[in-house]
Amino acid sequence: MKFALLQFPISAKSTDNYQTIKRAICEASEYDAQVLLTQECALSGYPPVEISSVSDIDFEQQNIAFNEIIELVKEKQIYLFLGCIRQCGERAANSIAIIEPSGYVQYYDKRALWGWDADNFVVDSNFNGVVEIKGIRIGVRVCYEIRFPEYFRELYKEKVDVTVVCLCDVQDKPDDNRLSIIKSHLVSRAIENVFTVISVNSSTLEQTAPTSVIDQHGNTLVQAVRNSESITYYTYEKIENGFGAKGLIKYSDELLGI
Repeated sequence: MKFALLQFPISAKSTDNYQTIKRAICEASEYDAQVLLTQECALSGYPPVEISSVSDIDFEQQNIAFNEIIELVKEKQIYLFLGCIRQCGERAANSIAIIEPSGYVQYYDKRALWGWDADNFVVDSNFNGVVEIKGIRIGVRVCYEIRFPEYFRELYKEKVDVTVVCLCDVQDKPDDNRLSIIKSHLVSRAIENVFTVISVNSSTLEQTAPTSVIDQHGNTLVQAVRNSESITYYTYEKIENGFGAKGLIKYSDELLGI
């Protein structure tokens, strides 16, 4: 299965972000990718980092762009994991919309809400973030959730093959130490759960988390150029679990009571 990883600098206008996402859908389709992945809040921008607040979003305009994206996904017959902010009554959710080639949409809502996330967002969906595409089980988690192994243990129990982590982890100044820490979380989540982890981060400011692919052994297979706008491609193939992986699975299952 071929994945396309899109990282780009966010505009405060969802129409501008839509144009970037639209181009990425078309390019990914041309390069025979089956799945396109985007960063956290790719369509709207992430408050208060890329936009000031949720109130800055023109939801009527964004909904028009979102529906056009659905039509393009149907035309190109590609799966899209789209970071967006969606209205939930008088509040909003920080969601990953998983749009299928049929046009069917499921929303995974970020659950680890702290600080400005708690001020801005609610959890409005009970969807566990797991879909199966062409025999590959794919799960999704969002940014701060990478700090908590428990969210990823849920995916282990679901026998996920690949986990996607959508992030907006950026700062005004470079911070190599934070980048190293976040990447170490990604590596740990991959090894301890015996699955591939794909991260996609914003490039609006200095990236403090990578856009990358890390296999179940903790090896970095692909990493995008830092702070750039790019589409990075990766082809995933299931592999037979080796001696070490079988040991991890044995004791993980025992500890989890599986």
